[in-house]
Amino acid sequence: MSCSEMRESISARIDGERPAVPDAILDRHLAVCPACRAWQERASALRRATVVREAPRVPDLTARILAEVPAPRPQRWGLRLALGLVALVQSGLGLAELLGTDVGHVGLAAAVHLGNESAAWNVAIGIGLLWAALRPATAAGLLPALAGFVLVLGIVSGVDLSAGHVAFDRVGSHGLVVVGVALLFAVRRQHARSPAPPSADRLTTPDAPGGSDGSDTTAPGAPAAATGDRPHRRRFPQRPTGRRAA
Repeated sequence: MSCSEMRESISARIDGERPAVPDAILDRHLAVCPACRAWQERASALRRATVVREAPRVPDLTARILAEVPAPRPQRWGLRLALGLVALVQSGLGLAELLGTDVGHVGLAAAVHLGNESAAWNVAIGIGLLWAALRPATAAGLLPALAGFVLVLGIVSGVDLSAGHVAFDRVGSHGLVVVGVALLFAVRRQHARSPAPPSADRLTTPDAPGGSDGSDTTAPGAPAAATGDRPHRRRFPQRPTGRRAA
């Protein structure tokens, strides 16, 4: 075979294609033909020069960008510390009451108020569970409070039941809030695993196959929207990243 035929196979091998001549024959030819070896080196260098290019030099804009971007806002701990203090005091009042300390719940009027307080808390639990059913994203925020309530309620109910301070049917009525917390956890988990809704730039309208400017913004491979279907719009759209503080 001539050198020209060998060089065609050498070129194919450099390009990652299957050469017409087996590799063993090409290697034996290159071992005895210095002209083809030199041609192979030049061809390899030419391919590297066309495929691998030096990255273009760009000016360093770090200082300019940092000068124009506002500085990050320092964290404000005042309100958070106040909230933590209120949480500690509230927890202390509850623990004091559980330990039998007088916190103003002695007497008939105080007992009536204690019943009203318990009723208000039960109504608040129902409102919270209903809100989580309508807005699954809020379930994660309700879980710490309600799970802690169920845990403490289970402990004190067991103590009161063993001491004979409460009937079993009254303790059994707390099972509803236990079921509610379990469903709340399931809703939070389901919402966390659900895929994110489509962004606004990938929604289609009946008038145009793409966005408002008529461009096609449908994801590749996605089924076309049926005629007459209203586009899905989020009630609370995410704010653009550029509008957020640095």
